[in-house]
Amino acid sequence: MITAASLALLAALKWAAADLRGLPAVTLFAIAGSIAHRFMVSAPTSRLGHRTDLSVASAITVAAILLFPLHWAVLVVATAQLFGRRGAWVRRVYNISQAAISAGCGGLVWHLAGGSSLTDPRSVPFVLGTCVAYFLCNTFAVAGIVAFASGFPVKLTWVRAYRHTWPATISVLFVGVLIAILWSISGWTIALAAVPLTGLYYTLRNTVSLETNTTEAMFQLADILDARDAYTHGHSLRVGQYAEKLALKLGISGDDAHLIFLAGRLHDIGKCAIRNEVLLKPGALNEEEREHMCIHPAVGGSMLASFSLFKECARYVRGHHERWDGQGYPDQLKGEAIPVGARIIAVADAFDAMTTTRPYRKALPVTEAKRRLAEGAGTQWDPRVISAFLDLLETTPLGQHELTLMPAHAHTKDAQTAA
Repeated sequence: MITAASLALLAALKWAAADLRGLPAVTLFAIAGSIAHRFMVSAPTSRLGHRTDLSVASAITVAAILLFPLHWAVLVVATAQLFGRRGAWVRRVYNISQAAISAGCGGLVWHLAGGSSLTDPRSVPFVLGTCVAYFLCNTFAVAGIVAFASGFPVKLTWVRAYRHTWPATISVLFVGVLIAILWSISGWTIALAAVPLTGLYYTLRNTVSLETNTTEAMFQLADILDARDAYTHGHSLRVGQYAEKLALKLGISGDDAHLIFLAGRLHDIGKCAIRNEVLLKPGALNEEEREHMCIHPAVGGSMLASFSLFKECARYVRGHHERWDGQGYPDQLKGEAIPVGARIIAVADAFDAMTTTRPYRKALPVTEAKRRLAEGAGTQWDPRVISAFLDLLETTPLGQHELTLMPAHAHTKDAQTAA
């Protein structure tokens, strides 16, 4: 990406040096783009390190593509990124590069179509094509680097980043078309575009803030519960990660696998209702204590059912201690009556419990954990899920804390989009 952008920018500088007539207008748009980049919103994400930032600067980008020669449009976008975004230099270089390439792709569509007059209705298909080309190049470039760093499929990463924000994102692009048309008619009128852009920014911010704040609060609660016992620190995170990988291995769709991740991440949230003397007891529980401990799946499911964001996860959390043979709790569900997400979380939960040290025993080797899982297939756990999980263990380094605070949490660099 950086190599291609470097070549494109060098060519753009060479052509721009021979055509300085548009420099004042170009400078104005570069300054406007730099300012617009300061109005950013982070797209909703359930994973640290997977952040994708959205801004209203794409409106300035689209306007520059439609108004200026290709070389000037590329330079406007790159300059706006350079002075408008902050962060680690590696990330900034990538962002400048992908922005320049994305602007170049959109500009090629517009100029290959003849760069028709913006006031001519016949130019509408070419304007639409330009917006689509820029949007796809820009968003897939960002989703690609996030996917590369996190190990998730590009398409899945792209869908998750934009599924809740695409109406506002597309609206910003078409405000860019409006800016270009206003500039073509009378330059001073583009100041009017500040009103819808500001409104869209606050709409976008409010769209994501509730989901983001709710998710973060629930995850913090889950982590606090884990932290009550030093032996279970990171347990919920690992269970969520194992469960999602297992769901994808079973061919479950990306969206449903994400719900299973969320449920796994929050599967023990009902333990907030468990007394400390029971939760932290180093030995075996007596009958009364066991009955008290067994309320946590129902409590957790009830808590999550009250949030629209987690309603689908609630039944997975409620059912994660059900058994394939019907001897589990709280509802004694049997076989296929147990939600598939709950069956997956049950296996992930058991595996992580076996391969981590607890007060009453040391961590088991992965080989022993695999043997116990295979032994319980068809009685405690769904045999199909166990088979898939054992296959997954052959190709993925699960267990013994390899995935504790996995790249998604600690090692993945944030990628930011110029959208």
